[in-house]
Formats: sequence, structure tokens, C-alpha cells
Amino acid sequence: MLSDNVRLRAEEVFVVSRSAPVGAKALSRAGIAGWAARLGPPGSEAPRSRRLAHIGGLAAIFVLVLYLIWRVLFTMPSGDWNLTIAWILVAFEALPLTGLILKAASVWNIDSNPPEPVTEAPNGMRVAVLIPTYNEPIEVLTPTVAAACELAPDHETWVLDDGGRPWVEQMCAAYGARYVRRDRHDHAKAGNMNHALDLMAAEKAAGAPGIDIIAVLDCDHVPLPTFLTATLGWFDDADVALIQGPQSFYNGGAFDDDGITGEQGMFFNVLMPSRNVPGAGPFWCGSTSLLRVSALQEVGGVATETITEDMHTTLKLIRRGWRTVYHHQTLAVGLAPATPDQYLLQRRRWGMGAMQILVHERLWAAKSWMSWRNYHEYLNGTLWWLEGIATLVAFLIPVLVMLSGAQTSTAGPVLFTGVFIVMFIVRLWGSKQLMRNEIHWPTAFALRIFRVPVGLACLWWLMSRNILEFEVTPKGAADLRLRGRTPRILIVMFILITGMILYAAAGLAGLVPWRTSPGSTVASGAWLVLAGVVLVLGTRRIRAAEFSTSRRNGHRVEVTAPVESDGVPGELLDISVGGAAVRFPQGTLPPSGPVMLRLPMSGPVQLEVIRVIEQPDGSQIASLKAVDDDWAAYRALSLWIFHTPAGALPDFPPGVPAAASLRGR
Repeated sequence: MLSDNVRLRAEEVFVVSRSAPVGAKALSRAGIAGWAARLGPPGSEAPRSRRLAHIGGLAAIFVLVLYLIWRVLFTMPSGDWNLTIAWILVAFEALPLTGLILKAASVWNIDSNPPEPVTEAPNGMRVAVLIPTYNEPIEVLTPTVAAACELAPDHETWVLDDGGRPWVEQMCAAYGARYVRRDRHDHAKAGNMNHALDLMAAEKAAGAPGIDIIAVLDCDHVPLPTFLTATLGWFDDADVALIQGPQSFYNGGAFDDDGITGEQGMFFNVLMPSRNVPGAGPFWCGSTSLLRVSALQEVGGVATETITEDMHTTLKLIRRGWRTVYHHQTLAVGLAPATPDQYLLQRRRWGMGAMQILVHERLWAAKSWMSWRNYHEYLNGTLWWLEGIATLVAFLIPVLVMLSGAQTSTAGPVLFTGVFIVMFIVRLWGSKQLMRNEIHWPTAFALRIFRVPVGLACLWWLMSRNILEFEVTPKGAADLRLRGRTPRILIVMFILITGMILYAAAGLAGLVPWRTSPGSTVASGAWLVLAGVVLVLGTRRIRAAEFSTSRRNGHRVEVTAPVESDGVPGELLDISVGGAAVRFPQGTLPPSGPVMLRLPMSGPVQLEVIRVIEQPDGSQIASLKAVDDDWAAYRALSLWIFHTPAGALPDFPPGVPAAASLRGR
């Protein structure tokens, strides 16, 4: 049973500002994760944010149209050969226009109209939280299970262990979760969930109460107190099969972290909210979601035909007339890929799974059972994973144009450079406003180069149709601390582009035979320089030391808070699921052995002293660790980090958990 204080916290209304992205940026500057700006209930977009988005989107479209008109009317050369090559270059420059118009139309409105929070599931529905797991360490899985068991309203928590680990079963017994394992390990996560659904159906047929709603959490996604209370009200609508929430991440400084909301911030904070309109709806993203069991049963359970079971299952639900909705509120926080290799593995799996769906569902011919908006969203959403091929072609076209020696522009180099820079800057500014500032261009450019190897992998699968196996994105520690590896295709591209830029410079200086004018060289060279900058940013990020593999399983949260041990006041320096670092007056803590630590607004927890360092100022800094299999200690630390008691962190906004701290990152 839930304690009274947990129930009260689960029903609290967070007072954190909903005026993101301004709120998210302000919090990030203060050392608090941007996702904390969306802990409160979703609602209408702030008028200033909406106004800037509309102005930015129109400005980006307008400046690109003006640039293309200028190119066509005032810079096109004479002569069949020159004119043909010039038109190829202009067509390449015009490619973003259609996508920009469609994007502006799609994200024009991102308002949310959620139901009121509930204190119990509607219509007497029974709820089970499912947590599929395979090989994740204690520090990753424990906080998710502990927090899930503490959620309101009454529900069951099922831990679906495909790894068959005894310690997971022990943890479930300690926390009150149901431990479920299976003998046949087919179809990875989808098969694991279908086994649980079959078990529910069999128990219901035998006379047990049935489960009506399942909430799904990846094993690293820790639910916040509002996860169920804020979302279950959607199921008052009998046509709703799926509620998807955003996926936010507490390991600040991960590989795709842009300093505000992460690379996926644009997807979950702009693109997904924009789909809460008639004829559209989000797709299931695996975690931080709730599904109606009867709807899943109607489509045969979780899809197993592809390795992206979540999106594929959504298409089956849509085909049968079910609705999907998006709840734009931070409901859980997880672990983003921390290294380049983890990031590439995850994105490659998503991309090739999208190719499987494209072919299996024949999405190009799906208009007969889809609305126009869904048809556009799903077809473009799967084809987007081939953008890496388009990026590769976009890199090569300026190279080929330059090698042709054709005159592609009659404008002088200074004029062309000035016009190009103005156009590009306005486009960047406008697009950023349209995306509600949920994009950080240096990070976006650096990560864009990964779409090339992902796109090549997707294209290869379309041609070869090899059997794909679900590969779990690794979570937790690695044996060695290794830097990321730059994909070979990126090295080849960098050498080619660098060579072309140097050759163009030599041509302008008259050092090598060159038939094009300075203006024509700049017309192609501007795109080559931009491509080179993107490659440099990307390879630097891949090789950066901060994105090396880590030997730690648990993510450390740096917060300052008062603590006690045997009545002596001290200071918390950082905390993780497996322990803490504290500062006390010298002589307070022994050099080793057990100690009782009291966290703010919480009960005492027993930890083990593993190291004490005496400081010159008369204090001692100690590293404390939870003893193996001390499930009470792991639970206490987990709940304090993710369900932080009110008032425990006075320098944090009300309702923001310790897990939101970015300090020390």
C-alpha cells in the first residue's frame, strides 16, 4: 500500500512554469534540466512563443523564396551547358522549401487540452505498469521499479525479466512488484510484452480480475508521481487506445544532449504535440505510455513483424479505427545514449525498423485507410530515415558542380557571399523559432552526420532484405573507458570535401587550371564549406572525451542539501541510486563500516563508508555506498532522487526532483 505522503505528492499540482521554451532555457542556465519546465499540466502555448513561431516560420520560407527568385532572375548564366548545371544547383538549393512549408503548417498549433488529473482509474478500470527488462544493472532498473510501485492510484507493477535474474525476483518481492519471466525468449521486447498480455488473458479466463490498462516503462525510465494520475482520465473516451507522453532524460551531458532538452526535445515538445488534432495522433514510442488492453487484443497484441514494434502496433490500431493522443507533460525520466556508439546503434535500429514498416505496411499505398495528415506524417516519418542518403547527395552535388567547371552564377563573389549569409542566418533563426527554440544548431549539425551511416544502413536493408535482430541499447558501465569511433564514410567525405575546398582556393588564386569564375566557385564553395563545418563538428563530438564509455552503472546527481548522521549535521554533495558523497566535520564518520544517513524530509538510510578524505578546512568528505541486496537502501535513495519530498531542495522550484540537477555537468 502507498503511504499517505506518497499519495499526496502524487496528487500535487506542480507550479513550475509551462511557458517553455523560455522556462526550459532559464532552468538550464540555472543548472536544472529543461524537462522540469513541463512538470505541470499541459495547456495552451504561451502567446509570445506562438507569435515568434509563426513569424519565424514565415520568415524562413520568405527568405528562401526571395533567395531563389534572386538566383533565377539575376544570377543565371548563358549557354546551354552552364545553364543546365546552374539549374541543377538551384534545384538543390530549393529542395528544403517544400519541407519547410509542410513543417510550418504541421506545427502551427501545439496547444494541449488534457483531461483533469484523477485520483482513481476511470470506470473502475484495473491498471498494471509493465517494465520489460533484459540485462540492465541494479542501478538502472531499481529506481524504475521502486518508483512504479509507489505510484497512485492503486495498480499492479509487473517486472518482465527476460534475463531470468534471481536478484530481480528478490527486488520485486521486496518492493511489492510482480515478477514475470518466460521460458521462450522470442521477439525481444514485443514478445516479452505479449507473454504478459497472454498471462493476463489466461488469468482473466480462469476467473481473476482482468487488467484493462497497461502502462509501459522502459527499464531505465523512472516514473514521476503524476505518471498515472495525469493520464488515466484520457480513457474516459472509449475510442482512445494509446496515450503517449514525452521521453525526457536525466543523464545530462549525454551524447545527444543539446544543453536544453536534448536532440529529441524538438520531436517530443513540438512535433508530437502538433499531432493532437483531428485526423492525426502520435505513434507509440515504447516507453512513458499507456494502452487499452482490449485495443491491443483486437490487433493481435504487440506487433512482432518488425523490430520497431511500437510504431507498427500504432498503425494496426489506426487501421482498426482507434485514436491515439499525446499528453505533453514530463511524466518519467530515463537514460539517453551516453556514447556515440550507443547513439548510432539505437538510431540504426529505429531507422531499419522504419524501413521494415514501410515495406510491410506498403505505406505509399496506405491512403485508403489513413487520413491525409496521418498519411503524410507516417510516410514522411519512415522515409525521413533515408535522409542520410539525401545528405550524402547534398554533399556531392556541389562537388560535382564545381568539377564540371560550369559557370553557375553571374554574381560577384562578395555579393553572392553576402546574400547567401543573410539568407542562411534568417533561415536558421526562423526555423529555430518555428521549432520553439527546441534546437541547438551546433549540436544539430554535429549529430546530422550520423544520418549518413544510418541512411546507408537503411538503403542496404531495402536492397538486401536481411533478417534484422532487435539490439538492446546498452545501459550502465563498460569494462574500459573508450572514445567514440568515427564511421569510415564520414572520414571519406571529410577528405573529399577538404580536397575540393583546397582545389577551389588554388583555382581562385590561379595556381591550377580552372574554368569557372570566382562567383561560380563561391556559389558551390559556400555549400562545401558548410558541409566541412558540419563534418568537423560531428567528428569532434564523436571523439570528445566526455562521451567516452563510463565504468559507472549509476548516474550521479550533484545537489547540495543538509543531511545528518547520528545527530551531527552535514552536507550532501552528490547522490546516486547506489550511494552518496557527503561532507561532515572531521571525526563524524568512521573510516569504514555502516553509518545511518538522514536525507532532508526523509527517514534514515543505512549505507557503508567506502572512503573518507580529510580536508584542510577541518571537514571530511566521505563516499557512501548501499550494501549489495539492501533493497531498502536502494529504494530510499531512488525515491529521494526521483520523488524528492517537498521542501527537501529549497533552491529548486517547487515540485522539481533532485534528478533534474545539471550541476557539475
